[in-house]
Amino acid sequence: MLDTTAGMKLAYGFIITASIALILVTAVPHARMSLFHAFNNLGPLAPAFWSGLSSLADTYLALGLLLPALLWRPRLAALLLLSAILATLITHTLKPILDVSRPPAVLAADAFHLIGHRLDHGSFPSGHAVTAFTLAGMLIIGLRLSFGWALLALIGASLFAISRMAVGVHWPTDVLAGSVIGLVSVLLGQRMLSRWHRLRRANWPIPVALFISGTCALSAPWFSTGYPLGIWANWGVAIMGLCVLLLASQRYWPVYRNRKRLPLRDLGRPE
Repeated sequence: MLDTTAGMKLAYGFIITASIALILVTAVPHARMSLFHAFNNLGPLAPAFWSGLSSLADTYLALGLLLPALLWRPRLAALLLLSAILATLITHTLKPILDVSRPPAVLAADAFHLIGHRLDHGSFPSGHAVTAFTLAGMLIIGLRLSFGWALLALIGASLFAISRMAVGVHWPTDVLAGSVIGLVSVLLGQRMLSRWHRLRRANWPIPVALFISGTCALSAPWFSTGYPLGIWANWGVAIMGLCVLLLASQRYWPVYRNRKRLPLRDLGRPE
């Protein structure tokens, strides 16, 4: 049975719209190139901004960004693991098979703006766009967001995806396909989770997901995304991670102290 919340309806609508746009951009002559240049011209206007957004869409930093949601709703852990596995399998199966050349391998150096490191192959689909929309889908589906919050999540993911064209390493078809793959991966993960009762009730995904997310968040400043101008994003994720862990410790430490242990089933529940 499909989720009919307003946020989910918006997500379904986005998938349909992005799929239609992907078909049109692919079919219309020169549309891919024209759209790429339109978004790529945004890069020089704010290179640090777009570099930071591109860094945040890296899987390592994106996992760190999920830490507050996982601490608030630990049962998102199983959905995160399933969605991440599905998104990774789809993305890294398509990339080597299609082996689409990226803009730096097609265009002359003076014909576009390149910010950060140079990438030549494996353009389709955009892994960063997949990550961004997997993150957005996790929040929309896992937290059952309202229409307004779901819209903000999709706008944020769209900006992350657009940053890949602004820094000059992806075509619009790459990010459109990535957005569909990311959201569909979460939908498939949720469908699998609803039928896989043992995983849905299992406790082990919670500490695994929290450990991965917390490690990514706290070590973000020392992880290279290839965008030196976007280092502010790395530090932002680390500071956010440290703050939410401190807040979480204030909430859960009294429970541990009083009970001598902290049952995993109590994580995320109000005291």
